[in-house]
Formats: sequence, structure tokens, C-alpha cells
Amino acid sequence: MDSAYHKGTPEEINSYIKEKLQDHRFSWYFSRKFADFGGLYMGFFAAVMLSVLYMQDTRKNTYELLHTKPVSAFRYVAGKAAGGFAVCIIVLAILNVVFWALCLKSAASCGFQVSILDFVESTCLYILPNMLMIVSIYGLIALLFKNPLPALPLLILYMIYSNMGSRNAEGVYGYYGRPLAIMVRFPGQFFDVAPPPLALLNQCFLIIASVCILFISVKLWKRRRI
Repeated sequence: MDSAYHKGTPEEINSYIKEKLQDHRFSWYFSRKFADFGGLYMGFFAAVMLSVLYMQDTRKNTYELLHTKPVSAFRYVAGKAAGGFAVCIIVLAILNVVFWALCLKSAASCGFQVSILDFVESTCLYILPNMLMIVSIYGLIALLFKNPLPALPLLILYMIYSNMGSRNAEGVYGYYGRPLAIMVRFPGQFFDVAPPPLALLNQCFLIIASVCILFISVKLWKRRRI
């Protein structure tokens, strides 16, 4: 099918916007674009910030001392993962409020519906599972190498893999998502945003994979303790 864009008249544009806003609130579309931006930059933020989480613990004297303390492997690994994940949640909460306020300021005056729940939904569906995966990988690499720094280049490569485009069955190049990707992109136009195929299923797999990685980290901590 041949198609082309043309400059719309005010009537055509208003009709197009009205039709799209019958399906979802304005903030629903805005929040998907926020998830695109937030998932990308939070990935880099978490990759850099989480190196500090294990830096002190993996020093030789501290590492050996921790293994003499009466703290279980599960409590240690879960506590570290929860601490890193909590920092990500705090940063995302601030970003949610900031972008909701910007959306409210720019759209509410035009009569568009804006709800912060759309931002919370996008964050929970498309960003938080990615952060959990990054936290889990950081913990495993830090315990495996007794140093968190090797995780940084690995996560950068992981993000590049997650952000790569591909061709669909018809040979059209675009962003269709990748298995266990830690980014969900919404490259479409503002009112045409749609998650990649099987994106929600992939997010569920990320949560399962993260739990498995944390379990392996617990086993590794017990083994190193022995």
C-alpha cells in the first residue's frame, strides 16, 4: 500500500487528536514516551550507580570479615539487591513526578486528561523489571569476581544488545524488541506508540530470570563462605 504524509489542516489535526484521545488519555501516550526515555537513561544510571553498592564489600578485608558475621547468605544478597533496587525506585519516583508535572502544565490547559497513574503504570511495566535485572546481574558479577567493576562493560554491552533493531518477517527494519532485553522502546509517533511484540511477556521473563540470578548469588555466597 502506498502512503504519504501531508500537512494537515487545523480541522484534520483536531479530528485526528480527538480520535486518538477517545482511546486513551493524553498522559497515557506521554507516559509511554517517558518509559522510552526513562528506561534508556535509568539503565546507564543504574549501571554506574550500582558499582558503588558492592565496592566496599568486595575489598579483601571487608569481604573476609562479612563471611565471619552471623548473617545468612539470603539476607545479605537480598538486602543488597533491595538496597540497589530501592535507589532506582526513588530516582524513578522523582522522575515520575517531574514529568507528570510537565505533562500537566503543557496539556491540562488544552483540556487534555492527565493522570499520574499512567506514569506509574508505564514505570512498573516497562522500567522496574529492567532495573531488577540490572541489580541482579551486578550482584552476581560482584560476588563471582569479588569486584563489581567487570559488570559495567558487560551491562553496557547488554544495553546495546537490548537497543538493537532487527527485521521482521516482511524484512522491514525497525525496533521489535529482543529476548530478555532490558529496554523497552516506543519509537513510534506520539499518538502511535505501541510496545514491541511480546514486550510484557519479556518483562515477566526478566523477573523470573532475576530471581534465578539472585538464587545463584545466594548459593555462590554460601560456597565462598565455606
